[in-house]
Amino acid sequence: MTTIQNKILKLKEIWDLNLIPQEHKHEVHPNLDISDRLNYTYFTFPVALNFQRNSPALWKAALDTFEDTATNYLFYPEKVVETDIEKVRIDLRKHKLSLQPNKHTDIWIKLAKTFRDKFEDDPRIFFKKYDFDVVKIKQALEKDLKSSFPYLSGAKMANYWLYILYNYSDAKFANLDKISIIPDTHVMQCSIQLGIATESDSREVVAEKWFEVLKGTNLIPIDMHPILWNWSRNNFKPEIN
Repeated sequence: MTTIQNKILKLKEIWDLNLIPQEHKHEVHPNLDISDRLNYTYFTFPVALNFQRNSPALWKAALDTFEDTATNYLFYPEKVVETDIEKVRIDLRKHKLSLQPNKHTDIWIKLAKTFRDKFEDDPRIFFKKYDFDVVKIKQALEKDLKSSFPYLSGAKMANYWLYILYNYSDAKFANLDKISIIPDTHVMQCSIQLGIATESDSREVVAEKWFEVLKGTNLIPIDMHPILWNWSRNNFKPEIN
């Protein structure tokens, strides 16, 4: 074990002992069956808008939109594609789910059309086509389906999407170790703190470094994300020596 790996294992041990305060999960959501199609659409569409956003505010907006009977249709691909674009635009903005009226509306409608035309209005059909295999899913998003999944096909969002569904659905993904860590601000700061990265490293480089540093341990990147997020928010306390 390297010195850095020992630090990571110590951090995991401290986490397991509940010595790092945990903020409540900010991905607020309706009380849906985790296997339900609607649960999958709920944890799919908002992810595509989660760039340069305050994530807790985004998920609050998503929940408000879902619980409003006038806007709930937005989570049904078949209903979105049959609705006038101006109504979709207005309804996405009602609870501030959309902050960029043109761009965000276009993304939402494009995703709805993708699920309508190719996957029977159901994200589960998409995952089933690729055997719920992270490697196959990411390859499809990067190549053949890149234009069909705006923003979700990007490396960062693809990993975040899979991470979210891993946590909030019944999806049993193969090759979980191929989901990269989500290099948000907290993960970046922790990576520097632990000596894994430098301030000049890009987010993509940091994500790759986490794959490398966890080799030889029993941990995979998505095991570490909630730990790092909360450790950063707690000002890197307790300290790891």
